[in-house]
Amino acid sequence: MSKTHYVQNHLWSDHFADCPVVTMSKNRLIAEEGTVINQIYYIESGRVKFSITTPDGNEKIMYIVNKGELIGDLWSASKRPYFMSATTLTKCSFRVMEQKAFLDVLFSNRELAESWMGNLSEIVEFLVDHVTELVFLDKEQIIIKYIYRLSFNYGVETDRGIKINTKVTHQLFADLMGCSRITVSKIMSHLIKMNIISREDGYIYITDMDELKKMLKG
Repeated sequence: MSKTHYVQNHLWSDHFADCPVVTMSKNRLIAEEGTVINQIYYIESGRVKFSITTPDGNEKIMYIVNKGELIGDLWSASKRPYFMSATTLTKCSFRVMEQKAFLDVLFSNRELAESWMGNLSEIVEFLVDHVTELVFLDKEQIIIKYIYRLSFNYGVETDRGIKINTKVTHQLFADLMGCSRITVSKIMSHLIKMNIISREDGYIYITDMDELKKMLKG
């Protein structure tokens, strides 16, 4: 998703400041596919995945949310069941607000409402883009696009290049792409050998952005 997707949600922190804190360990289910959720979760720390389960029982990650973002807001007005499951990828700390209180805050603040609607548009755009990638791009192109997208959301200029200032494991890439970790490892090793990226302490550095863009265009 674009950089604004992550920045605009920091507008919510003050509104959730007095809400109760809930802490969950890694791999805890927050909302299950097909159930109704009546609370809104603001992520103070940690990372959460949204996924669907295929008819043969396999999990497919659709997208991931991080610190400063919301869970449950997309269904807050419609009271429809979740069509995805939300599960913690790391230990998480949340501020929790009741659904009615969230809607009262949202509809009483025009700036907040406009940012929220913009966020919904970005989520739809991301999901369409994600499905398109899986259908039409090969695995290397998908990884390159993910890295490029991460540079907008988390990129920090350093002497080594653009640091992706959040840790993304090969397994997480594999889960997003629906392939094996070995496939991801081979592609990442290839990009490292080409001096397009490097890795240190679990962080990805883009060392040749121009070449990355060329590969992105195919």
